Amino acid sequence: MTHLKKIHVKQLSPGMYFSGFDGAWITSPFWRASFLIRTAGEVHLAQQTGQEYCWIDTEKGCQPPPEPTSQEPCAQTPASAAPPEEAGIDPDLADALQLYEKARQITQEVFNQARLGKSLDVQKCKELVEQIAVSVAHHGDALLGIIRLKRADEYTYLHSIAVCTMMVALARTLGLDDTACRQAGLAGYLHDIGKAFIPLELLNKPDRLTDQEYKTIQRHPALGHAYLSGLVGIPDDVLDVCLHHHEKIDGSGYPDRRQGPRISLYARMAAVCDVYDAVTSHRPYKSAWDPAESLSRMASWQGHFDRTIFLAFVKTLGIYPLGSIVTLQSGRTGLVIRQNRRDLTRPVVKAFSTTSTMEVLEHEIIDLSAAGQTDTIVERSGQDWLRSHGLAIGSLQAMLAVSDAAASTQATNDAAGQPGPDLPASAGWRRLK
Repeated sequence: MTHLKKIHVKQLSPGMYFSGFDGAWITSPFWRASFLIRTAGEVHLAQQTGQEYCWIDTEKGCQPPPEPTSQEPCAQTPASAAPPEEAGIDPDLADALQLYEKARQITQEVFNQARLGKSLDVQKCKELVEQIAVSVAHHGDALLGIIRLKRADEYTYLHSIAVCTMMVALARTLGLDDTACRQAGLAGYLHDIGKAFIPLELLNKPDRLTDQEYKTIQRHPALGHAYLSGLVGIPDDVLDVCLHHHEKIDGSGYPDRRQGPRISLYARMAAVCDVYDAVTSHRPYKSAWDPAESLSRMASWQGHFDRTIFLAFVKTLGIYPLGSIVTLQSGRTGLVIRQNRRDLTRPVVKAFSTTSTMEVLEHEIIDLSAAGQTDTIVERSGQDWLRSHGLAIGSLQAMLAVSDAAASTQATNDAAGQPGPDLPASAGWRRLK
């Protein structure tokens, strides 16, 4: 007799023995296929995936409550307790998720204040950036993975958090001191505040922009700069990044068409972080690019980025950024879930084999840099693999273990404002974010 029971994810609570989602295994944010749920954080993580139902083992853990309203630990003592190392969530990931949720709430408040013409709480922004900087310093991969979580309707808020996080990480790679790292983070966090003054229906328009609409969106750096200039406590470097994060090395950017050394270090850093997050995010008018494919395409854009800073950015994220899909020498497919700073070509992956119907035959976590490990990455799979295997992945199912690239080779180069190599023009080509 089976002891597996299908329940709504909202019914999960500590003490239950989780045995998988009622959906594609690849969408799971957990490192183990089954485990005893011990904390509310694990419950929260499961509920953030977007999955509706999951399976529990009632012999190894608790029965669900009658109504999906309680998340209190069940009183029943589990018949079989999993050892601590079998917990399904990385503690660093749990901490990063908690910070991310806090940042999301603060950032939504910041943009709402700006939209209403009110002064934002500069000190609260600085304190948030400080927490992000500490998180990046202690377990950067966790937060860099979490920032891949975006819903299209919250993009502007979450984009600010993502760019802030990447600016701090990039500053560390460039060898900047702690004060400079925090300054870079604050600049990234507030770089798009001018979007608060652009109509939402225009920012989220799914169709091609008219010339006038495009010019309106291009005003957001100047609008943001004017707003921040009226606040007390905003550093000059932050003002500069807000105004000039769309400048390009060859002078073809805006608003001032600055070239090379006339663009500040922080603005050159922001240009890279801003574009990368834009092209790897889902928007109403475009699908996301695979992380590794995004770096490859960005590298081909002559005159767009400072080369030294771009290479430092690649080193920051890894050759195969978190969420990238790769093919292993063993023939299995892998999802990159953690970087190996000593060898960027050998990250930690979630490796799996599938049938032609996408049923998972086996899966395991592999550190490709471990002694005796013979499996290696032979190629990027990315969106082509997703499309050919018919796998659709939602952005809220990303976490550390899943790519946020959603099977589309018709993605638009919204940040560059022009088609990328060998890609047809579409409604989204002129988009900036």
